[in-house]
Amino acid sequence: MSRPPFFPENRIFSLKSTFAVAAVLLALLGCEEEKPRVYSEVAFKPLAAAGPMGGMGMPGGTGMPPMAGPPADIKVTWTLPKGWMPKDSANAMRIGSFAAMDANLANSGEIDPNAVDVSVVQLGGTAGGLEANIRRWMGQVGLKASPEEMEAIIKKAPRFKTATGQEGMLIDLTGMLSGDMTQSKTIYGAIVQTEEYTVFVKAMGDFAQVKKQKPQVAAFCKTLRIEGPKA
Repeated sequence: MSRPPFFPENRIFSLKSTFAVAAVLLALLGCEEEKPRVYSEVAFKPLAAAGPMGGMGMPGGTGMPPMAGPPADIKVTWTLPKGWMPKDSANAMRIGSFAAMDANLANSGEIDPNAVDVSVVQLGGTAGGLEANIRRWMGQVGLKASPEEMEAIIKKAPRFKTATGQEGMLIDLTGMLSGDMTQSKTIYGAIVQTEEYTVFVKAMGDFAQVKKQKPQVAAFCKTLRIEGPKA
């Protein structure tokens, strides 16, 4: 039998087929790289504007009073009890901000880190109403109340008169405990409300410290002088 030539015809055909397949693959790969990329367009809708805030103030119960009308055209002044020191506050809504502590500690000129935080805020109108604001305070210390319990709180709350004759209501949360016992702070304060304005006095801090300051807070509220065209 004769020996086949070095490049037999079938061998040449085989090489041609291999080159052809390679060429097709390269062409396909090249086309794949040149295909335009497709992106999915996602349209973002703007967030809906927040509606009017209820009694809990800003979402999550951050402690801000409910939205009210224009600022009250009044002037509020007071007489500080012994042991209370004015302090700076980042809350622009406050017209007064104090650290309430023992008179002996106040004499040192240093603010006790355990001092009760006392704030005075004035708003125009009824500022959401008594129930809404009491629930706001309760939310700040982890308390809840049924409609019946809230009715009883408002009915039993002691009334007082300011130095200029307006009637106020003392709100005492020091005897109320949350069901899960997670409270670490409590509140004692007062709300003076008319159709034209609302004035809040709130003392917030450790249970023992707030209870100790209750007489001073009540006395402070009675020294309030609310004066002006609408007083």
